[in-house]
Parts: sequence; structure tokens; C-alpha cells
Amino acid sequence: MSSRAALFKKSTRRNYDFERYLTSTEPNSDVMLDCTSCNYVITLPLSYFVSKQGDSSRRRSKGKADTMPYESFRIINAQHRGGHAHSLVLIKSRAIQANMYNIAIFEPNGRNKYCSVRIIDDHDHAKKNVTKDYTTISPEYNINYGTNTHNPGYCGIYSIICVVAFRHYHSNAGLQWLAEWNKLLAHMSQRISTNAGSMGVTLAARVQEIIATTPDHPSAEKEIAAAIRACLSVKQ
Repeated sequence: MSSRAALFKKSTRRNYDFERYLTSTEPNSDVMLDCTSCNYVITLPLSYFVSKQGDSSRRRSKGKADTMPYESFRIINAQHRGGHAHSLVLIKSRAIQANMYNIAIFEPNGRNKYCSVRIIDDHDHAKKNVTKDYTTISPEYNINYGTNTHNPGYCGIYSIICVVAFRHYHSNAGLQWLAEWNKLLAHMSQRISTNAGSMGVTLAARVQEIIATTPDHPSAEKEIAAAIRACLSVKQ
């Protein structure tokens, strides 16, 4: 077993606890998404995230983003067949202008071929595929690849990177956090090789090391933020 794979396996509990620390200040709990009845891609109606405006029906359940305040996030844990899981981040922010609800999903597998969600607008009769309007904080193409030696399953670590970057840049730059995030996406999207993956995999491995070796969560978050800033200081 490679050193990255061994550390990742050993750190399962620490990763979970660190994720709980990040979400402890959020008013909404994580979302558990049951994907066991579908293949890799799950199709969701837009109303899963936001209720149709003007719909006062008591029978209709609230969308996952309805009760989210602006400048907040929720982690979506998608449970697939065979005990496999995939992690996504839902962010609601006024900086997100691609749709009227100011929400977007971070999917490290990209907005194109390997995107694990498909969003259909069920607010009108058109039933239009609006996935790209609601994944604008995702990379255009997959950044979560590489052999198990280099990438033993970093989708959850990518979500942690997204959340830490959002918290860090939002606290320092307000709504300008999105510009910094897009710079980080550009950095992480740089390809190393088919086996080694992208620069995002390299950052994820460093973040995993920080979580595994830093005793307290606030210190780990500061170190992760520093690692993110270091990526942006490198000339593209």
C-alpha cells in the first residue's frame, strides 16, 4: 500500500471529525443523498434544492437550500452502491450570479463527463437540464483522478479544501471569495499525468497530511488555508 493510501485509510476518523468541526458553525446539517438505486449519475429536480416560488403547498418539502442563509454551505454526502460515497459542497452566496437562487455545487469530478449530478428544472413545464447553471463553482473538467497510489479517494478532501477556501477567503475578502476560488480551481486543474493526476491531487495529499498530523482543528484549518495561499502564489 502506498504511503498516501495508508495515511488516507488511517485518517478516516480524523477526516470525519475535521469535517464536523468545519460544519459546526453552520445552521444547517449535512445532506445525505441516497444514490443506491441509480448508477453513477443521479438526476435531481431543481425543487430538491429550492422550492418553486409561490408554491405554498404544505405537502411539498422544503428544498435543501431554502433555509440556508446567504454566505453559508452544506456538505452533501452521496451514498452509492457497495458502500461507496462521494462528497459535494452546496454553497449559497450573493457572489454566485449564474442563477436566481445564488447557489452552486462544487463537484471535483467536473461539470462535464464525470459530473455525478444532473439537475432538471421542474419549476416550469420545460423540464430543462440546468446542471451547468448550478455547478459554476466546479472545475470545467475532472480534477479528481490518478491511480490509487497518488489519489486513494480524495473527493472528501476536495470538499474540505472547498469549505476551508470559502471560509478563509470570505472572511478576508467578502464576496470577492469567488475570484480567489476560481484562481484556485485554475491551479488545481493543471494536469500532472494520468497516474499522478492533477495539481489538485497534490494539494489534497498535503491537506490530508495536515489533518492527520495537526492535533487541533483550528490549527489544521490555518495550515490548510496557508497551503491554499501557497498554491495561488505559484505562477500559473
